[in-house]
Order: sequence, then C-alpha cells, then structure tokens
Amino acid sequence: MHRVKVIVPITGKDEDSIKKEVRVISGTDVDVVEWRFDLTEMAAGLSSDVKPVDTVVKSLCEKVRDILKLLKESMHGKEILFTIRTKKQGGEFPNQPELYEMIVGEAVKSGYVDYVDIEDTTEQNASERIIGFARKNKVRTIASFHDFDATPEGSEIIRKFEKLRDMGADIIKTAYMPVKPVDVAALLYATARFKEEDQGRHELITMSMGDLGRVSRVSGAVFGSDYTFAAVGETSAPGQMPIATVREIMKALDMESTEGGNSGNLYLIGFMASGKSTVSAKLSERTGKPVFEMDQYIVDKMGMSIAEIFEKFGEDRFREIETETLSEIRPDSGAIISTGGGAPMRADNRKAMHEQGKVFYLSVRPETVIKRLSVNQTERPVLAGHVDINYVTDLLGKRDPIYRKAADVILETDDMTVDEICDEIIRNIESCS
Repeated sequence: MHRVKVIVPITGKDEDSIKKEVRVISGTDVDVVEWRFDLTEMAAGLSSDVKPVDTVVKSLCEKVRDILKLLKESMHGKEILFTIRTKKQGGEFPNQPELYEMIVGEAVKSGYVDYVDIEDTTEQNASERIIGFARKNKVRTIASFHDFDATPEGSEIIRKFEKLRDMGADIIKTAYMPVKPVDVAALLYATARFKEEDQGRHELITMSMGDLGRVSRVSGAVFGSDYTFAAVGETSAPGQMPIATVREIMKALDMESTEGGNSGNLYLIGFMASGKSTVSAKLSERTGKPVFEMDQYIVDKMGMSIAEIFEKFGEDRFREIETETLSEIRPDSGAIISTGGGAPMRADNRKAMHEQGKVFYLSVRPETVIKRLSVNQTERPVLAGHVDINYVTDLLGKRDPIYRKAADVILETDDMTVDEICDEIIRNIESCS
C-alpha cells in the first residue's frame, strides 16, 4: 500500500489568525499545508466590479506573496498548497475569472508554493494557461470538483475523473456529499476502478464528505486516494477529523506504509519476450497492485506503434521518451512497471528505478527468446528481421551484464512457470517489508 499524504487547511480570516494557525500546524507531522485564500477578509472584501488592474488588486497580490513566504519559511519543509474556492464550488471568492487566474498565477510566480488548485469550472483557456505556467515553474496542479449536495452513481464519478484528467493537471480531486451509505461505497468503488484504469499516471484526492463519509478519509491507501484532509483547529469542509485521529486510524488499519517497505514501485526488466507483461499481469491479480506497461503507455501517448516511432523519430528519440516516461511514474504509486527491453541500458533509467522501487530481472536464454519470438517478430523493431540465434545471442550478450547490474533480484526464468516467478517476487517483497 502507498503512503497517503495528509493535508491540513489554514482558514484564518486575517494575518494574525493565520500566524496563530501557522504556529500550531508547524509543530505537527502534516505533509501538506493548504492556504484557503478565499476564506480571508482580503478575498471576502473584493467587490463584484473590481478589476485586475485596480490598485487594490496589486496590493492584495503583494500580501499574498508575503503570507506565502511566511508559510514556506515557517513550515519546516512541509509542502504548500494554494487554493481559491469560488462561490460556484462552495467557497467565498467571487465568480471573477480574470481575477481568479491572476491571483493563482501570482501564487505560482511567488516561488513559495508546491501545488495550486484549479476548479473544473475554470474556463478552458484559462486553466490551460495556469497549468502551463505552473509546469514551467515546477508547481504541481490539482484539477478539482466539489458537490456539496449529492453523490452520483459510480459510473458518473468515473466520467468526472476522466473529464478532470482531460484538463491536463497533475492531480485529480473530487469531493461528494453522501446521502446514504451506498453513496460512500460508490465513491470508493469509482476511485479504485479509475486508479486501476489510469495505471498510476495521476495522483488522486477523493473523499466522501460529512460524518457519513469519514471512512473515505482514512482508507485512501486501499482504494487509491493519495491525499486526505485533516484538521488542526478549524475545519474547511464537513467531515474533516483531527490529524491525530486520522493518523491513528490509518496506523491501526496498517494503511500508512513505511519507508523501504513494499510501498515502492516494482520494476520488471529483461530482454524482449522474457515474459515481463505476462508476469506483471499475474502479479497484479495476486497483489492488487496496478500495472504500468511502459511500451503501451508510450503508444497511447504518441498515438503510434513502437515500430512507427522508431521509423519516424529513430531509436535515440524513443529511448528519450522511455526516460521521460519513467520520470512520470510516481515513486510512491506502488505499481508494477513492465519496462521495455532497452530501458535499463540508460544510466539515468537505472538510477530512477533504484530510487523509486525494486528491480527484478527476468533472465532468459537466447533459445527461449527465439522460441517465443518466432510468431511475433514484426512487432519488435530492434530485431527488424533478425530473429536468428546468432543475432539474439549477440544482442542479449551485450544487454545481460547491464540487466544484472541494474537488478536488485535476478530470476533465471527459463524453466519457471509464471506462478513460480510470481511466488519468488512476492516472497522477496514480503521478506523486505
């Protein structure tokens, strides 16, 4: 199970009350501190006709930067999330798109935030501008949606996840109000299903609000939410519990993974036709971990087959895309990553895999490769008509030492069944947890 980060909101209306909250929160083990700017007197005092060019807005932006600086310097390494919740989604900020975009942009530009929230009601061009600007400034973006009245069926929640994903943000957030217990179950079910379908490409923040939905705030490690909200003092949403309670429950349920345990990713490396995809699928069935097929992800991302990418861009560019893909996989997603055969040949890739999880080399002899590839050689551009024992022996001979150097565990798989390979991997993971 992955580690769920705990977010605590700052809800003070003025600078003095914000400073009081800072003093309390800075001494806790919270992971992320959210500043709800819309709850401040600064935001509440904005009239409906104020313009971004007005003097009052310039003064306000300076105040925002000052407070963000205070938060960053006082929170001792904790991450900072900047949020403006508009009246459209239960907040206090007026529905003024230009002003909203300007202030969020100022927060990004300040250099003091790690995340910014972008409501899904934000006009498309504006959200694209914010996300692009945030990416340039290495600030992560959260595409968010809130329904304080009801919870739809699971299929509709999944469609909402998909729409939020289409915004292009790094993290997807939804919050629904349950009316009956089945509503909570629908949210948890939809989270788990989408997490599996998304293959760990995006982090999720999902919750069922109110007292009825409290279970959703402590079960993220099981169902797929990567963050949860708790409170130190005032709450910012119905159903938030004190951080100590949240931590205690997650610990009791054994849902807070420990550093170096089995929370990291699991990388399968090896020559083509070594069985990485088959083994990863079976491992997923047995462990519940999501599968990330690197080659398939690249195909989906580029909109063309691996062979077409080789033909159009060349192998060097394909290897760069592999490196970019590895960097997009979250280190705490707990996923099973089936890598391409050439991925471990780059030092940067080997370093990334070691830092983010455990690497298993599925070793095979050239004869096994030839047998498996004899009916599928056209889809392997590196072979490109060279499916013969001499060529495979030569290429595998060059790669095998690198594979072995890259691996934490080496499995000689020629005479092993898929279940036996999985048994060995699971046994190794459990012995280290």
